[in-house]
Amino acid sequence: MNRFVAASLLCLTLTAPALADGKVYVQLPTFGPFEGNEAEDLLYHLVVANIVSSNCAGYEVTDAEWSLLTDSADLVAYGELKLSTNDFDNLFYDPAFDLLDDPTTCETEGPGVEPMLAELVQLGGSREPLPDQDKAYTEWRALMDRIQAEAAASHADAPPAGKTKTK
Repeated sequence: MNRFVAASLLCLTLTAPALADGKVYVQLPTFGPFEGNEAEDLLYHLVVANIVSSNCAGYEVTDAEWSLLTDSADLVAYGELKLSTNDFDNLFYDPAFDLLDDPTTCETEGPGVEPMLAELVQLGGSREPLPDQDKAYTEWRALMDRIQAEAAASHADAPPAGKTKTK
């Protein structure tokens, strides 16, 4: 019995990084430079593709594709636009979830999921999980910590961010 408990604890310890987020890690695209409202427009479409693919039958994505969408959105939100988590949610996720109140959203926005994924692949992203998920998690966590800290630092003396354009 003690061996079983020890083996179980060892397995949990070795898989902790993967279990921490319950996701897979993929090669992310390279973005930029952006001009005008390009970053906001891209972020809007990334978030809508995420919400639609997670809530609309017929537009589901794989775990790797979901990571490609959500992690790309994080790169744009925190890395490019320097949004706070609250601004990211309020300015992009809340309106995207509100779209689900419209019964035609799946029909109108669903066809945009595949082209969004194709664009991310064209920019260097991948729909396949990276082979070493533990290493990928460590690198992803370091990247997210860095860009979120940079975004937070950019807000230290700035007024609250406002979106310049809504859809």
